[in-house]
Amino acid sequence: MGLVAVDKNTVAISVSDVMLSFAAFPIEIPGEVVFLHPVHNYALVAYDPKALGPAGASVVRAAELLPEPALRRGDSVYLVGLSRSLQATSRKSIVTNPCAALNIGSADCPRYRAINMEVIELDTDFGSAFSGVLTDERGRVQAIWGSFSTQLKYGCSSSEDHQFVRGIPVSTISQVVEKIVSGLKGPPLLINGVKRPMPLVRILEVELYPTLLSKARSFGLSDEWVQALVKKDPLRRQVLRVKGCLAGSKAENLLEQGDMVLAINKEPVTCFRDIENACQALDNNDNDNDGKLNMTIFRQGREIDLLVGTDVRDGNGTTRVVNWCGCIVQDPHPAVRALGFLPEEGHGVYVARWCHGSPVHRYGLYALQWIVEVNGKLTPDLDAFVSVTKELEHGQFVRVRTVHLNGKPRVLTLKQDLHYWTTWELRFDPDTAMWRRETIRAI
Repeated sequence: MGLVAVDKNTVAISVSDVMLSFAAFPIEIPGEVVFLHPVHNYALVAYDPKALGPAGASVVRAAELLPEPALRRGDSVYLVGLSRSLQATSRKSIVTNPCAALNIGSADCPRYRAINMEVIELDTDFGSAFSGVLTDERGRVQAIWGSFSTQLKYGCSSSEDHQFVRGIPVSTISQVVEKIVSGLKGPPLLINGVKRPMPLVRILEVELYPTLLSKARSFGLSDEWVQALVKKDPLRRQVLRVKGCLAGSKAENLLEQGDMVLAINKEPVTCFRDIENACQALDNNDNDNDGKLNMTIFRQGREIDLLVGTDVRDGNGTTRVVNWCGCIVQDPHPAVRALGFLPEEGHGVYVARWCHGSPVHRYGLYALQWIVEVNGKLTPDLDAFVSVTKELEHGQFVRVRTVHLNGKPRVLTLKQDLHYWTTWELRFDPDTAMWRRETIRAI
């Protein structure tokens, strides 16, 4: 099995057609998305090395992720990538910041954004169109020079998409790759005709951001904790604070905005990697801990010890969508839950998109809201929604109750049109690695 690591600004969703081209071989072969990290900016695409011919195995060996020491400020690296004309080129650069914390704000419409990540910054701006990998002098890959997407706001109403590139350390990716290679327990997925267990990722579904210890001291953090955090990490000299919890997560009702995360299991915490290592230790520990972290936090002048639950997520992304009357409904993806709200009536019928000229367009059922009730029947999940809508007739008026992202409820009526807008479902089948489209209701 060959694997290609790529940023999620290039491969954003799993339901996609992917073609891979190799600079060393004049060939283009198909790939399939096998892993999308829930919070970090990378995806894994699998391909069949046999399609490259007899030399395909050597390509896989050459691209192995070797354990390398972390980059430091002042280290020399080579950025190797493709130019606008798709020609391989390399440029030497110097690392200016090996652990810059990302801070990507929410967009107007919920969409994927990387959180809880530290990236590598260089002394040269190569432009957003130039991506590739960062290597040492011997050509060993140390980071992906990947693309990130954000939204810049101008004034009160206008906004514009913006792309930038930063280095994603190999250590972030190798943790998942090692689980795939070792075949740890996980949900099976058919890749190149062979069923393989794919890894599950245990994460603390909390968006964090760093604050300098000088600022933390002004908020009342004691000198003892300041000295302990400096001793733990004299380079960063920071403390992590809670920006918000993902809705529906096990940490949602325990951690509050502004909390400072001081320690886990009495060990000081200073960066995102410390949190990830603590979550991974829960999987490696045989004790009955129920997947909870023993966290020490600082809240409103007081130190508090909490048992905070973690969540286990797969790398499949969205695997099921339903098209009804011209709107696409699905389970809310992490970008939606990151806004911190889910309706009490149910979480699984979120309107992600709508089509022009469809019944939902004509009657005003737009995206960014949940359908919680159809004709007086609750629809807490996709199964309940399909069960209700498949009984509706062509031309029938349907009363729909919705809840918007801002929490406002609304009731509207629309006329179903099964002639032009049939009800269908798109679902991923891991046993066959195929997306299947099934008509639920038509004339």
